[in-house]
Amino acid sequence: MNWTQAIVLAASLVGITVGWTYHYSNVTMNWTQARTWCRANFTDMVAIQNQQENDYLVSVLPQRNSSPYFWIGLTKTHASERWMWLGNNSTWVGSESWAENEPNNNRSSEFCVEMYTSERQNRGKWNDEKCNRLKYATCYKAQCTNTTCDGGRCHETINNVTCLCEPGFVGDRCQTVSVAAAVDCAPVPGPDHGELRCSSVNHTVNSTCHVTCSFGLLTITSTNITCQTNGLWTGPRPACASYKQALLAVAGSGAISTLCCICFCWMQHRKNNLKKKTLPVQCQDE
Repeated sequence: MNWTQAIVLAASLVGITVGWTYHYSNVTMNWTQARTWCRANFTDMVAIQNQQENDYLVSVLPQRNSSPYFWIGLTKTHASERWMWLGNNSTWVGSESWAENEPNNNRSSEFCVEMYTSERQNRGKWNDEKCNRLKYATCYKAQCTNTTCDGGRCHETINNVTCLCEPGFVGDRCQTVSVAAAVDCAPVPGPDHGELRCSSVNHTVNSTCHVTCSFGLLTITSTNITCQTNGLWTGPRPACASYKQALLAVAGSGAISTLCCICFCWMQHRKNNLKKKTLPVQCQDE
């Protein structure tokens, strides 16, 4: 069986949680291949943050009473380095995580870690192992996305997804602006030769204003501005300008950049000339 076939046939099984989900392959692979498989099909190889997660993970993995066991996302690249978890730079290692007499770094090249899932006393314990050995991949899939929490940061633990709200937002998805923290924005004057339409007369938080310029004119700032929780708009006051004015503004900006470049080059050239004049004269013996 080649590697391509292994990818197709390695159907994964899952222990379902409200937060992230755990997955594992039914085809063995080395540690690097296992991580590649996890990232291609899920989020990444599993990273364990505490003993509770470790115990939960071993409870959803199938029991195996002999090798091969399951790769986990704990690794290092040199014998003197500390063990590091993938993805979060955590160095958590529980006081009873390792199997007896492990890690022993046998033959000075065991830089990857497997988890035992046997019925014996080592169930859920870790063993350092050579990264080229064949084991089953253990992965996780995150449930948090960019849209999970409107005004906050998504935080996952076992059986739980929580939105940690930014200041000014409340709700289970941080979807509501806090009345106590919200600050209305000051009215924005409409642009000359244009019209400004706002979604709220009082310019409340999250209200948006859109500028429309008269025929033949261009918007030279953002066409939309939004009122933030701190009482400030997301952009400068909308303004309209003719094509000629817009071109002059661009040309003026380019002229300033060119002038700065010329000044810098002239100063650098003058500095180099001064260095040449101050160099000592070297005499040669006849």
